[in-house]
Amino acid sequence: MSATTAELNRSGRKRQALAELRRGLAPGCSLSLMGDGWALRRRTGRQDVFADVEGLLVALEATGADWVGPEPAGAVVGCLLTRPA
Repeated sequence: MSATTAELNRSGRKRQALAELRRGLAPGCSLSLMGDGWALRRRTGRQDVFADVEGLLVALEATGADWVGPEPAGAVVGCLLTRPA
């Protein structure tokens, strides 16, 4: 398990991260929690499942087609983890 994923789980902020990441998705994309993982459905209908949030963040930022948020997806999660609880 990655450090960021572990911190999201430890702090109880996984659902908050989900909500914030959903705001930056391109129209037609969806994101959900699937057990301990993350499921990203792309505009094409393709669904990818990620065990760690880092893999999800890389996928979102790789093409730019699925992420339209004003900040990079990694920055969104990073800001969330540095905010006071």
